[in-house]
Amino acid sequence: MDTNELRSKNSCCGCGVCKEICPKQAITMECDEYGFVYPVIDKKKCIDCGLCKQKCSFGNATLEQIKECYAAVNVNEHELMKSSSGGVFASIASEFLKEGSVCGVKIVRNANSFDVAHKLIQQKAELYMLQGSKYVQSHMWHCVSDIKSMLETGRKVLFSGTPCQVAAIKDLYKKYVGTQLFTIDLICHGVPSQKMFNDYLQQYQNDNGVRVEKYDFRNKKCGWGANGIMEVTNEDQMRSEIKITSDNASYYHFFYKGDLSRESCYECPYACQNRVGDVTIGDYWGIETFNPELLSENGGSLDRQRGVSCLLINNQSGKELIERYGKNLQLYPIDFNNIAVYNTQLREPVKPSKLRKKIFDAYLQSGYSGVDRIYVKRRRMAKLKTAIKSIIPSGIKKKIKKVLYK
Repeated sequence: MDTNELRSKNSCCGCGVCKEICPKQAITMECDEYGFVYPVIDKKKCIDCGLCKQKCSFGNATLEQIKECYAAVNVNEHELMKSSSGGVFASIASEFLKEGSVCGVKIVRNANSFDVAHKLIQQKAELYMLQGSKYVQSHMWHCVSDIKSMLETGRKVLFSGTPCQVAAIKDLYKKYVGTQLFTIDLICHGVPSQKMFNDYLQQYQNDNGVRVEKYDFRNKKCGWGANGIMEVTNEDQMRSEIKITSDNASYYHFFYKGDLSRESCYECPYACQNRVGDVTIGDYWGIETFNPELLSENGGSLDRQRGVSCLLINNQSGKELIERYGKNLQLYPIDFNNIAVYNTQLREPVKPSKLRKKIFDAYLQSGYSGVDRIYVKRRRMAKLKTAIKSIIPSGIKKKIKKVLYK
């Protein structure tokens, strides 16, 4: 068996479509030492039909130029507050479910870990499972055959995922695109592995003597921002909430730095202005700078604390999707260049820092505790630098900096 039989690691996004379309079930998706999934071929079953290579869409999808850009907010207060930003996905999905099925990502607590996977839903009562950001790669291959079944029976399907996942689904079911299959791609920052995420949580549980019951990667109890909340129980079964930020969680800190993603994320062909989905959604970071007139504090109608999305319409199907299913969205035309200032993946792939190799080496050698040690050391160094800056003249600071980084 050879994990590189189809693609090299930097050109495999782990979507798992090759596994699902193999006529001999010769392909399995298996984790490497860091937890990233890759296809593994059983040569005893393989008949060299080449279908897996033909259907590999990474870097081969048709991209379209953005037609319209909006600041967008869901007028449904409940859906908005359960969403990470402006609630665009929930608004479209809740209307779409009246006519079809919706496929998005859920996170579920199992016996000893969390599972992040795509799920196909039929009812609005299930929509809450798909809301919110998940900063980890989802497994989507379990839904591929279910989507096919829905489409073959004439039912519409709305699929939401990272651009590489959207590309895979569109290529697989291209004859349904624009008539039954509609897609939403996310402005993606890169995806860590589920194994590393669960190891991070296990390390937290071991260090603090608690069990993590629920994990929200972003939660508006903290306002609209990049902070999350996890619910934990202690040995006395007392439940409490812990705020998660890049200042107290190594996983968040290194994720935002771009240091935890799979190799293909750093060469992502979809991290650009041209898009693969019918529509693209993300946060409209910087609205207070670029469109302050839209905010309630300046006489507008949008509350920054509740979150504001950016919505990019990329083709005619996207336009029809919003016209038909976006009736509960407040939409305000905005400039693409303003959206792309902080959403850098609309211009180029995420870039790892020089620390990524050290992080992954430490993880391989010592598990997640090794990653935490790097984080703690960096935090201490940052505090030391801040203290030095506040008390030492600039000329001496330069000399100290040379010593510290020699």
